[in-house]
Amino acid sequence: PPPSLALFPPPGTGFTAMVSGSRVQAALAVLGLLVSAYALHVEHQAQQDVLYKAACDINEIISCSKVFSSEYGSGFGLVGPLLGKDHILNQPNSIFGLLFYSLMFLVTLLPPVALFAQLSLLASVVSCAGSAYLAYILTFVLHDICLVCISTYIINGLLLATNLLGQSPPAAKPKAS
Repeated sequence: PPPSLALFPPPGTGFTAMVSGSRVQAALAVLGLLVSAYALHVEHQAQQDVLYKAACDINEIISCSKVFSSEYGSGFGLVGPLLGKDHILNQPNSIFGLLFYSLMFLVTLLPPVALFAQLSLLASVVSCAGSAYLAYILTFVLHDICLVCISTYIINGLLLATNLLGQSPPAAKPKAS
């Protein structure tokens, strides 16, 4: 049967399982929001004060503010060269994180409809692809260890896992006789 748009689906429809999975997703989204807000704070402080030392700046190799202030810290290092440094999409990566985690949290508040679950899964896949790209940049281009960045990669992977586990298998089609 097609997914119901009812706010409170009838008992036995998997709503309880969806809610418990939603709690994990909501907690991960809130954690992602906090990490992204911290990243934005660090980037802002580093721009305002060249002597600013963030808690995540441990040494020359383990430094989040160095990563955030690099050319890859805004627009994933792609928007500036492609559309221009002043383009509206050339925002700090943490802004995109705040938007993504807000969306993921919002999905947990919506009725458990297949379309929302599929959009959440798609957003998680895209976020993990972005994480893989940024992890490559972090490791092989910047040669840095960014604890905040790695935290977001882990959160994104866990969000993808919760989305994959929350997907129900397609219903078996009856065999033609």
